[in-house]
Amino acid sequence: MTEVREVPLTEWLRALDQARAAGFAMLDLITAVDRIGVVEVVAVLTNPDTAQRCRLTTRVPADQLAVPSASSVLDGASWHERETAEMFGIIFTGHPDPRPLILREAPASGVPPLRKASALTERVAREWPGTPSGDDLRRARRPQLPPGVRDEWMSEREPA
Repeated sequence: MTEVREVPLTEWLRALDQARAAGFAMLDLITAVDRIGVVEVVAVLTNPDTAQRCRLTTRVPADQLAVPSASSVLDGASWHERETAEMFGIIFTGHPDPRPLILREAPASGVPPLRKASALTERVAREWPGTPSGDDLRRARRPQLPPGVRDEWMSEREPA
């Protein structure tokens, strides 16, 4: 059974500390979900004695992505927060080591890779295998975009 609780941002660290004190001492995951306009930060903790899980979430406005770091409350949170910061652009205030974890350089678009506003550049830059060519052009109805690619991204593509 998983306990699910949404907490206000101001109560984020207190809720994590209370969950840990209640026996949910093992951190499984800290990540985020882009809900367009709001980013939901998610922490999943497990009670090692009962195997019960606790999922805590808090919502942050997409233009104010600052969340207090849980690294002072939960062992292992630092690694998860570094990845989440890099992939979603969240700033974990008070984090002991905010260096990038995965990416060698920031995305050219300036948008973190797991945000919905991030263009899937490889899908735009390369010809999609399902695009008709040669004899198939006779049967083509309408060009299809690769999954996850928006029409407005194609206007940025140079003509072939």
